[in-house]
Amino acid sequence: MPAKPSLDKVCWQWAETTDPENVTLEHVRTAYRLNLSVCKLGSCKRQCKGNPYCINCIGEKVWFGKIEDSSWHDVQDPLEECRKAGMSTGLKNLGATCYVNTFLQLWFNNETIRKGVYEWREAGFSEEQIDTWEPTSVCSHLQVIFGLLELSRRRYVDPSEFIKHLGLDAGLQQDAQEFSKLFLSVLEQNLMEGASLSFSNYGNVIKEQFCGKYAYVTRCSKCATASERLSEFYELDLNIQGQKTLAEALKGFLEVEKLDGDNQYMCNTCNAKQDATRAIELKSLPPVLNLQLLRFVFDLKTGSKKKLNSCIQFPDILDMTEFMQSDTAAIYDLSAVLIHGGPSAYSGHYVAHIKGKDSQAWYKFNDEDVEKIKGKNLQLGSEEDLESKKQKTARTPKGHHSSKNAYMLVYTRRKNLEPNNHSSELVESVPHAADELAGGSCLNDVTGDAPPTSDLNLNKNCCNSQVTKQEKRSQIEGKSAGDDHQKEEKTRIKNNEALEDTETSVAETTVSASAMLPKYVLRYVEKDNEKFQNWINELHKMRDENIAKGQEKQETVKAIYQDLPYTLEDQNKYEWLPMSWFSKWLNDPATAPEVDVKKFLCSHQKVCPDLSIKMKCVSQHGANQLFDIYGGNLRLQGDESLCEKCVQNKCHLIRTKKRLTEDDKFILAAMKTDFSSEKLYWVGKSSFRSWKRLAIEQLNLEEEKHAKERGKSVSQSNSDEENEDASGRNKSGGDSDSNDVNTCKRYESKFNDNNLKQSRKAVENYFGNKRDVRKAVSPVKAFSDSTMNSVDHESVSVGQSKSEPNFATSDRDDKIGENLQFNEDILCEEHSGLHPDASSRKLIPESVWLKLKRYFPGSPEYDWGSEPCSKCQASLAVENMCKEENRQLAAAQKACLLDLFHDRRRPTNVAAGDIIYLVNAEFVDYWRKFVRDPVKCEPIRKIVNESLLCEHEGFLFPPLEMEKPKCDSKVVCVTADEWQTMTDLFDVDFDIRMVNIVENGKQDIVIFPKVCDDCLQSRLNNEEGEMFEFERGVVYVRKQHKLDQKPVDSYDNTDSNTDDPEFREKSGTARKRAGTGGYDVHDPPEKFLKNQNGIRTIRKSQRHRKTKGEKEISISSKNTLKELKLEIMKLFSIPPFDQNLYVDGRLLDGNDLSLCDLKVVSGSVIDLIADEPNEEISFLEDFTKESGVPESGFKGTNLLSA
Repeated sequence: MPAKPSLDKVCWQWAETTDPENVTLEHVRTAYRLNLSVCKLGSCKRQCKGNPYCINCIGEKVWFGKIEDSSWHDVQDPLEECRKAGMSTGLKNLGATCYVNTFLQLWFNNETIRKGVYEWREAGFSEEQIDTWEPTSVCSHLQVIFGLLELSRRRYVDPSEFIKHLGLDAGLQQDAQEFSKLFLSVLEQNLMEGASLSFSNYGNVIKEQFCGKYAYVTRCSKCATASERLSEFYELDLNIQGQKTLAEALKGFLEVEKLDGDNQYMCNTCNAKQDATRAIELKSLPPVLNLQLLRFVFDLKTGSKKKLNSCIQFPDILDMTEFMQSDTAAIYDLSAVLIHGGPSAYSGHYVAHIKGKDSQAWYKFNDEDVEKIKGKNLQLGSEEDLESKKQKTARTPKGHHSSKNAYMLVYTRRKNLEPNNHSSELVESVPHAADELAGGSCLNDVTGDAPPTSDLNLNKNCCNSQVTKQEKRSQIEGKSAGDDHQKEEKTRIKNNEALEDTETSVAETTVSASAMLPKYVLRYVEKDNEKFQNWINELHKMRDENIAKGQEKQETVKAIYQDLPYTLEDQNKYEWLPMSWFSKWLNDPATAPEVDVKKFLCSHQKVCPDLSIKMKCVSQHGANQLFDIYGGNLRLQGDESLCEKCVQNKCHLIRTKKRLTEDDKFILAAMKTDFSSEKLYWVGKSSFRSWKRLAIEQLNLEEEKHAKERGKSVSQSNSDEENEDASGRNKSGGDSDSNDVNTCKRYESKFNDNNLKQSRKAVENYFGNKRDVRKAVSPVKAFSDSTMNSVDHESVSVGQSKSEPNFATSDRDDKIGENLQFNEDILCEEHSGLHPDASSRKLIPESVWLKLKRYFPGSPEYDWGSEPCSKCQASLAVENMCKEENRQLAAAQKACLLDLFHDRRRPTNVAAGDIIYLVNAEFVDYWRKFVRDPVKCEPIRKIVNESLLCEHEGFLFPPLEMEKPKCDSKVVCVTADEWQTMTDLFDVDFDIRMVNIVENGKQDIVIFPKVCDDCLQSRLNNEEGEMFEFERGVVYVRKQHKLDQKPVDSYDNTDSNTDDPEFREKSGTARKRAGTGGYDVHDPPEKFLKNQNGIRTIRKSQRHRKTKGEKEISISSKNTLKELKLEIMKLFSIPPFDQNLYVDGRLLDGNDLSLCDLKVVSGSVIDLIADEPNEEISFLEDFTKESGVPESGFKGTNLLSA
């Protein structure tokens, strides 16, 4: 199959030799590419885009290939929510309840605690309530949680009801250590009450497991009498601040305190105050030793909690013998570590690491996820948040661990050292799978005691399940390999086996929950497992249904697609369908829209030839199936859908373009020959350059006109056609200084006067016999007197002569555009005659003109002898004479006021008796523009100083220094001689002058008219307010280490060459400046100014020069300082509370104040000095804690109310 460009050329090649009137059906079919061979299904490796019969590789391969079952559904795998064999059950995090989850897992994995909870019984329970029972107390809720953790088939358990019963806020993280103390107290009380009802041996299990004794011993240093006060403890609170190891923390806990001085001890034996020592002495230790590491402490300075992120080492084996007063051995093994990850005491995440019993393996409990740690040793891993890798930590000895986040350590006394018969070790967190609770066979009596044969039943179920699995496997393996459902059946059996593994793993459990839990709790767990199993079955059913529907959909798509290819036997029974619709259909048949072919129609409601490349021809039989399923209003069938008129138009366009190419070659050759003997015609230069483009546009316009007549729009299909002459258009050049033009227009409205004679007369009077100005301008005056009456002087704008007509000869070549026809650029716009300016047109021979006339029959025609427009000739003459007059007038005024024009030798001192005149700076600026370009600018008639005065006719812009006038930007100082010349040249409305008056030997400089102090102050206040109010301003921020230098003024550019890259050579050396012993000879002259002594100095730039590391911020005066600091934080990564901002050495203070209130102007340079960061990461606590909200702890919960 040829490439697409070749096909485009071949299918329209016949049009170059065929007239549009002779187009036949064969030509039409060729234009639509229907003469190409038919591609069979699967015969093409890629889609033949130019062949309408090829429907290969349009997305059908996916449907004919093997589609995975997972592609037909988005149902999650229910096995992912099942507890895996050999793993424990997790607990769902309800938002911020991870601290509760860690303790629940810790207590559940303590066999003694779990037995004590299991044997608790609820008072007043009746057998009728077994199916409707719900937990109502702390112990019953804990029984449910523990029962689900051991017997549930779920991967994790939802403790919502338990959290709700305790009255805890699931979204608020509380103190974990405080929760442990309070909950154990509540649990001990409830277990004691329950034990009195059931006579359980585990009634005081909390105290037996965790309770130890120590004494506060105070010993007199004189008589050695000791006073003891015994106390019980459930955990030891160890201060780790300043400690590196657990042994140091224990020694600090037992450290002897001296009582002397004002703190002496009143000894009863000595009957007097004596020096004494006080210490804590351990009397007895519990089987399970809980060590609370006090990482969360109260900061008296900030009034809030903070976390100590110091590292502490602790051993696997803890020998407490050395800390005991007796010689009894106390060897403990590390059994659990509770971790708090995060730098703040008000946020973070809690994780528990608990050691198994038999395998000696460690398990990580992270809410829903339970992970068995590889190896036999504890690995804290990522929980350590080693964010400060640069800090060096001490090497951890063998058999020890190091942690920055451990807040609780649990040690268990070795079994051979137990003083009683109760086991105190933590059980292994291994498979505690669900029992086969269906039918209630293991539920016996109201007390909930299970029959002793339950374990046998479970073992029987295990054996039966194994036999069932073998039978199912044999059945599957016996099926034929060609069965399509074999894989599905194997997958289902595999899933069932996974569930059965979970069910049968209960045989491996250490403690039989069904033998201890009340039957109402077992029934509760059984209903939860049934609910979970029903959910799994529903997901399996939903997944199977989706797979079946998907496979059916696949077969339907394959059947329809195989009926789509067109064959030669179909003859005229074909139909056009869009390729875009095929893509949507094959991508997802379920969401495919109806078949819409409207956008592929031409104006005649048939297939557009240029858009047929985006459609395919298919058999009507296959198309009928698609329309029956998806619908569609319009169908394009057979040869009746082909548009003969569009083909004829395209043929006409192709032939015209071919003729264009031939005529273009003829015209180029003819213009290079000598055609002086032929008759000549005028043609616009711009039209002549763009005649090919205009001819093609004219063809397109004709086609659009035909389409509009039929009420349809024609698709723009010729965007890639020949357009090489488009670049020949010249773009109109605008004024290079728009601000200057606006100033001229504004000032002209004040100074424009029609009396030109006054200026000529003033110049003549000033020069006298030195120069005859009248002779220079009299020809202009003579012509103006006879012709100027027809010109509207008042309507002329700045930059255009009064006598200048609406056309401008300099822009004639830019007039050819979309709305201008061929050769209209030689016409004057006002009278539609031949334009008098011959520079915008050229002569061409008659042979060339006839060629062009064939394309543009209605274009203006002027031969070489045609006369230009008489009116425009007269206007052009007036224009040229006025321009010449303005040039001469500008030259004369410049000669009279040369120093004022160059802004040099301005009066700097007001000597005694001298007079300096003040002139409006706007007048001077406009006058200089007129002198520079008298053609575009109008001459000035009048000096208007009215804007420099207030309503009381008082002066508003006095110089900043009276003796040495440094004038305001609104006024310009001129000498008395210059003023006399200016009054001769221009009219003056107000005379403003400065006079040095000498009276009684004293000099006094006075301004006439006098300065109006009230209005002057009002003007200064208004300008100051406007300076501090801006919408789109910028400030420049520079980061400094300290403010030990002169503040940088944003408007001061004095000698900034050290940081300015513009004053550095390419080699990197700084250029010489005038202030450093010379200037660079390569600097252009405009960079230098001369003062009165003739010394050349470098002109200062008024733009801001950015230094290295400086950042620019766009901001408004309405923004507050806080908002500015937030923008600075994005650029410098410095938090707002560490930012100190200075403007000209002044500290910006008040975050709620706006920049306008702080007197910060646009363009200010702000020095940023950042506070040194705190080495401790705990400084973030002050900003993570919610300010203004008092910490309430567990107030209002059932932990306190109970």
